[in-house]
Amino acid sequence: MNKKLKISVVGTGLMGIQHLKAIKNSKKTSLHSVVDINLNAQEISKKYKSRLFRNINDLLKFDKPDGVIIATPNQLHEKHANIFLKNKIPVLLEKPISHNINSAKNIIKYSKQYKTPLLIGFHRRHNLIISKVKKILSSDKLGKLVSANVMCWIYKHKEYFKTKWRTKKGGGPININLVHDLDIICYLLGSVRYVQAFKSNKIRKFSVEDTATVNLIFSSGALCTLNISDTIVSPWSYELTAGENPAYPITNQSAYYIGGTKGSIQFPNLKYWCYKKEKSWWNNISVEGKKEKKDTKTLINQINHFSDVILKKTKPKVTGDDGLNLLKIFEAIKKSTKTGKKIRI
Repeated sequence: MNKKLKISVVGTGLMGIQHLKAIKNSKKTSLHSVVDINLNAQEISKKYKSRLFRNINDLLKFDKPDGVIIATPNQLHEKHANIFLKNKIPVLLEKPISHNINSAKNIIKYSKQYKTPLLIGFHRRHNLIISKVKKILSSDKLGKLVSANVMCWIYKHKEYFKTKWRTKKGGGPININLVHDLDIICYLLGSVRYVQAFKSNKIRKFSVEDTATVNLIFSSGALCTLNISDTIVSPWSYELTAGENPAYPITNQSAYYIGGTKGSIQFPNLKYWCYKKEKSWWNNISVEGKKEKKDTKTLINQINHFSDVILKKTKPKVTGDDGLNLLKIFEAIKKSTKTGKKIRI
C-alpha cells in the first residue's frame, strides 16, 4: 500500500472540522497536526488524536507536513498561505481565496515564485454529479449553450440570526451563500464578461440583504440568472438537492438548469431533456435520466485530489487564478447591487 500523506489543518472552525473528518475518512491521507489558538482546539486535537500547535512557526520548527489545509478567516489567508508556500508545502486554501484582489494576487505570486501547488477549496467541483454535468456539456449533447438558471431559495430560521454578524455587513446570502453557486456555474459555462445585480432587505429588514438576483453574460454569449434568498420556503437550493451534507434533508429536486439548442439538463437530480425527432414545442419532449446516487464524499474527493496534486499526479482542479477570477466577479456583483449598473469583468 502507498504511504498516507500527512496533512495539517490550520483553523478549527466549521470548515476546519469538516476537513478533519475528510482526512480521517480518506485512504490517501492521515492527520499530521492541528494549528489553532482557540481554547476548544485542545479538545478537537484530542478527539482526532493529533498534535496541537498554537501557531504555524511552532509547527514548522517541529516537523513539516506533506500538505496543509488553511481554514482561517479570509483576512488571514495571505499571511498563512504565504508562510507554507515559502516553505514549499502545498496548500489547500478555503474559499474565497482572500478578502481582496491584491491579497489574492500576492498568494498566487508566492505559489508561482516557490513553484508550490495552490488549490482553492471550492469542494462542490469535486462532486461526482457535477463531474457528470461537466462531461455532458463538453460532449455537445446540449448544442450551443443559450442560458442557465440557478436557484438558491432557502429559509433560515430565527436561531440562525442570533449570531449577530449574520445580520450586519459581511452577512447576508450574497456573502455567505452565493460564492458556491457562482463557482459552479462559472466552472461549467466558462468566463464571465458582464454582471448586473440587485438586492433587497424587504422581508427581514436587516442592514444586509435577504434576497438578490444576479445576471451574468458569459464570454460564449450564454446568459445566466442566479436567484438567491434566505427568506423563501422552497425545496430548490444546492444544499437541499445535492445530499452532500446530512444536516440538510434531501428534496430530490434540482437547483440548476442549463439550456442549449439541442437539449437541456437539470441537476443535482440529473435529467436530460430533448426531442427525439423534430425540435418543436408542438412535439412530445423526451427525458433521460435515472435517480442519481447522491455524492456524500465530496470533501473526501477533494482531499484525495489534493493528495494527487501533492504527488504531482495531476494539476489543481481549482487554481489560484480560478479563485482570483471568482473574487473579481464577486466584487463586481457587490458593486452592481449598489449602482444597479452592468459591470464589465
